[in-house]
Amino acid sequence: MVRYSYFPGCNLKTNAKGFEETAIAVSKKLSAELVEIPNWNCCGTVHTLSTDNMMRRIAPVRVLSRSRKHIDTLDEETPNEVVTLCSMCNSTLKIVNDEVKHDHDKLEKVNYQLEEDDEIYKEDMEVKHFLEILRDKIGFENIAKNVVNPLKGLKISPYYGCMLLHPDKAAIDDVEMPSVLEYLVESLGAEVVDSPFFKLCCGSYQIVDEDRIVDSQVTKIVEAARKRGANALVVACPLCAYNIDHQQKILKEKVPGKLPLPVFYFTQLMALALGVPLKLNHFEDHHINPKPLLKELGLSGGKK
Repeated sequence: MVRYSYFPGCNLKTNAKGFEETAIAVSKKLSAELVEIPNWNCCGTVHTLSTDNMMRRIAPVRVLSRSRKHIDTLDEETPNEVVTLCSMCNSTLKIVNDEVKHDHDKLEKVNYQLEEDDEIYKEDMEVKHFLEILRDKIGFENIAKNVVNPLKGLKISPYYGCMLLHPDKAAIDDVEMPSVLEYLVESLGAEVVDSPFFKLCCGSYQIVDEDRIVDSQVTKIVEAARKRGANALVVACPLCAYNIDHQQKILKEKVPGKLPLPVFYFTQLMALALGVPLKLNHFEDHHINPKPLLKELGLSGGKK
């Protein structure tokens, strides 16, 4: 069992409990356990584009520092890596980590601020999204060997959104031809349905006061997937999940007659296929209930 220092971020403790709980469960099934960092703080949410804004670098560097301390309490085999699930956390941590590794003056300024908390970052950490661990450390063949409930009948359209593929310093896959979600979905026994809008922005924080923009983006994403035969979408970002899931419910009320597509986190699909208890999926928190589709396909069984 390899244990990884895991940074959850804020949303996985509130709006995306099904994402976190299934991730931790499947990580244990695959002998790559995610162990939460104690005393973590918010990553800062979105990386600042202002190069001289040191304050916005303090939060992510503190996460890296505390993850390094955490690793020292785990096993000798634990790599110098902090593992994330949220696309935004992954992006912020990777970009800032790259910045301070290549700009020692910037690192010195941040560490000066961290000294008050008895923290210091020695720039020896790497940031990995859990999808990278699944692809590069565990392997899709090994995942397939652990499948006990193949997801036959599920036709999944992978949706990457912006943050997993942009910018280059934070990308986990090829920006034009990503494949990590596709290979994962296939390893679970489901069918992949490609869509040209796999990285079209979901509308992001426009949901706060310009939901019409999000409505337009979500309609494009969902309709493209549906027209190509998909019966569900898979995501890796809590904000993308919320926008696509919640706004489909709103759009259904505005334009009756169109059946929405359920939205799954990739770890929820893994949990279904690997026989993890159903309650960990928190499907009751979804705005578009995926249970009817799973029942129709005979995939609603498994441990309660």
